[in-house]
Amino acid sequence: MTQLFLALHVFANTVWIGSIAAVGFLTAASSRTEITERRDAIAQVALQLYRRSCVPAFVLSLSFGLARLLHAPSAYLHLHWFHAKLTAALVVIALHHVLGSKARKAAAGSRHAGTTSVTLTVTTLAFAFVTVVFAVLKGPLTP
Repeated sequence: MTQLFLALHVFANTVWIGSIAAVGFLTAASSRTEITERRDAIAQVALQLYRRSCVPAFVLSLSFGLARLLHAPSAYLHLHWFHAKLTAALVVIALHHVLGSKARKAAAGSRHAGTTSVTLTVTTLAFAFVTVVFAVLKGPLTP
């Protein structure tokens, strides 16, 4: 069962991070578009992608990650790399919510909501990569 939770957690992460990156880049594109109808359409696509893909994938990722943790809490909580991975994951979660907020504002008509979205998206991807590094290199990171 543990391996199934891991597979589902990784799959949900893949969908989540890919779709939140798309939301961030679409939100940024909407702020750079001069034609109002196009800007609004791009912003609406970003918001729908956030609601229909990012949020469900995030909830699944969190659920399966918690299921793995609750299956063997003492094993994970004593691993040094896990705390760094969890910290990086919490940054990704916070940025997910910031990008979602920017997508909502852009869909509501804010022209400036997406001005920092590229920077936030690249930062999200960087912290997602750090999370993966800690998960993959867990052996060498253990003292």
